[in-house]
Amino acid sequence: MIYKHISELVGNTPLLEVSKEVTGLKNIHVYAKLEYMNPFGSLKDRIAKNMFQPIKEAAKQLNKVVLEASSGNTGKALAILCSVEGIKFKTVSNRIKIPEMRMMMQISGADIEELPGISDCPDLNDPNSYTTAASNMAKRYPNKYIYTDQYFNERNWQAHLDTGKEIIKELGSVDFLFTMLGTVGSSVGVGRVLKEANPDLNIYGVVASSGQHIPGARNSNELWEVGFYKPEFYTEILSETTDSAIQGATMLIQRVGILSGPTGGATFSAALKKLKEIDNHLQYRAEGYRAVFIVCDRIEPYLNFIKLHKPDIFSKRSSLKPTVANVVIHDIQKLKISAHDLQKQIEKFLIIDIRGNFAYSIGHIEKSINIVDEIFANMIEEGKVFPMNTKIVVVCRIGDISLNYAQFLVNQGYEAYSLDGGIQSWKDAGFELQRSI
Repeated sequence: MIYKHISELVGNTPLLEVSKEVTGLKNIHVYAKLEYMNPFGSLKDRIAKNMFQPIKEAAKQLNKVVLEASSGNTGKALAILCSVEGIKFKTVSNRIKIPEMRMMMQISGADIEELPGISDCPDLNDPNSYTTAASNMAKRYPNKYIYTDQYFNERNWQAHLDTGKEIIKELGSVDFLFTMLGTVGSSVGVGRVLKEANPDLNIYGVVASSGQHIPGARNSNELWEVGFYKPEFYTEILSETTDSAIQGATMLIQRVGILSGPTGGATFSAALKKLKEIDNHLQYRAEGYRAVFIVCDRIEPYLNFIKLHKPDIFSKRSSLKPTVANVVIHDIQKLKISAHDLQKQIEKFLIIDIRGNFAYSIGHIEKSINIVDEIFANMIEEGKVFPMNTKIVVVCRIGDISLNYAQFLVNQGYEAYSLDGGIQSWKDAGFELQRSI
């Protein structure tokens, strides 16, 4: 079939049944909705297209910039749709934690403005929230920007009504739906359609457990009453860890052939656990029961994320090179240097600040250099990059992440320390911070 425009390829993604040999279930058929087969690689292609269509002509005629608050897939899809039409696109983010996503948005033509990374979840009452920053930007410059506003634009969840209709067309009805909660649009749109076909549908939302990071997922202890989230819409909210997300994705890749990213992996892991609980208590039904989970996007952009958290997956097959992520800290106290001790002998040290660029720019220790954590890890894992007589202090926000980097450098033979309490301890001690903006 020949298409005339790339946007025509959005939607009509396939359903793939996961074998019972994989799921281990007796009464439940499990289907993966392969949203990563949209043209730009994720389910966010649907909402990007649906939000973009009604503003496209106005953006062209008035020469406006399309603005969104996004750290990844929505921004990437909007950037491509805008670029194809000759329209400028800008995204505001709290911090893009996946470097490949930043590069993908950049190569797609996006202008990226990053804010300090505090929370992945938007908070309308927080002036530092990236959604608030984007909204204020659009209000301040109404003649320059058109704000698509994925978290509160009804066209987000409405785009997923089609996803639900595609599922109904193939399966007739569904008994269990599992979706990752990000903007919550997919669960609302798909869930509404499936619930019309089966009022007894059970809808499970999946989130990242407290303190865990799954790209594109909300965290269980973050602000809930935002966007389209309504607790009563869900049968239950299920929490998954970074490890279980990676394990689920690995299982889908190796056992099923689905090139799922961590969000799909987490959703699959949550679905299997819950369905195994349910399976033995179901009444016999000749046609069985049907469960659908959403595979949000592809694995490729997250390979470095997975390497950081599960380096053994790669080291077994490629090299035994040590990594920052799997370093063993031998003596935490020996690695720490207090703000007062650092200040007294500051000229002796190379100070490396591994926070995000924006956070560094609004306040850093004088003469420190900024190498973002992911980049710094890649540098030092390749070998010794500083003269061996260099004394190094690694600085992060509160002194936790920097410990791994300090230990890794010590293992390489350097005299290295982590600033105890991070940049916050430097501020609390009353020492001056430099600004570069």
